[in-house]
Amino acid sequence: MRITAIVSTVFVLAAVAFGRPAASAGTIGEARVGFSAERVLVIDGRRFAGPMWQMPGVQRHEQRFPAMTSVVLLFAHRKYADILLPSLHVAVPFALPKVFALLDEPGLLHRPIGRKDIDGIAVTGYAVDVAAPEGRAKGSLWLSRDGIPMRIDATLRAPGGKVTTLHWELHHVRIGPQPASLFAVPHGYTLLPAQAVAPLLGLRLPPAARQIAR
Repeated sequence: MRITAIVSTVFVLAAVAFGRPAASAGTIGEARVGFSAERVLVIDGRRFAGPMWQMPGVQRHEQRFPAMTSVVLLFAHRKYADILLPSLHVAVPFALPKVFALLDEPGLLHRPIGRKDIDGIAVTGYAVDVAAPEGRAKGSLWLSRDGIPMRIDATLRAPGGKVTTLHWELHHVRIGPQPASLFAVPHGYTLLPAQAVAPLLGLRLPPAARQIAR
């Protein structure tokens, strides 16, 4: 079960918070079906809402900010995510903080806590409490029978003591195949390192957030 990765330019915010790139990126959940949905993500009280699309092994998340819209492409077996800035025709490969690898730990689904409906979809809940060299994650995860992560509530603690609270939920889920073009970097986009776009987003990146080789 793979639940790694925060979405949109939140990837950059998370890397600033933890200061370390992850060994792999990955998708949020490994749903066995294609679907589209409205995604709500809350990190340390900051709310990010936007549309997402998924096919098995790949996801697209969009987020509108005051200055621009960002897109994040996630791939289940790739060591980086692609952040797209459509208004600038720019693509940025970016690694995720290691702490999010906690949500890939074996045995994550060994503690069911109940069943219910979320936004009209039947889900099973699991208690999450995993620890590894990357830190510790505690909370709950609610999955549909197809593996769609309808809700996540977690506290992630990095080895240095930094604590991040995470809430994720999906609404208006529509199951079905999604166009392949949604999950590719458009032709003509310029590939830039993370350092090049950080000033556009008002961020300071740690040295560890270096360009990812493709």
